[in-house]
Amino acid sequence: MAKPTRSPGDTRNSAEPPATFNRTERALAFMVGGIFIAGFLCMIAMIVMWLTVPTAQSGMPWPVIMAIPLIGFPIGMVLMLVLLAITWTRRARANREAR
Repeated sequence: MAKPTRSPGDTRNSAEPPATFNRTERALAFMVGGIFIAGFLCMIAMIVMWLTVPTAQSGMPWPVIMAIPLIGFPIGMVLMLVLLAITWTRRARANREAR
């Protein structure tokens, strides 16, 4: 498993330890964010296209742009659930070790 990254800041004076994210969690978080941002940008591009040139739907890039949110949002939701499962598992293990 990937090693956790070092947390910034002074941990000696804090009441609770800072949260550390391992590389897997960080990569999943950026993947989820990137997929959702790409989906929203494609949706905005589709709305602008439909408002400006409604007959351009049959042109080549538009079918691909229309398909990205249809594929990206479900994949992003699955990755988000995987990220939540990994985070909950790590915290449960940390709580068991703290007892």
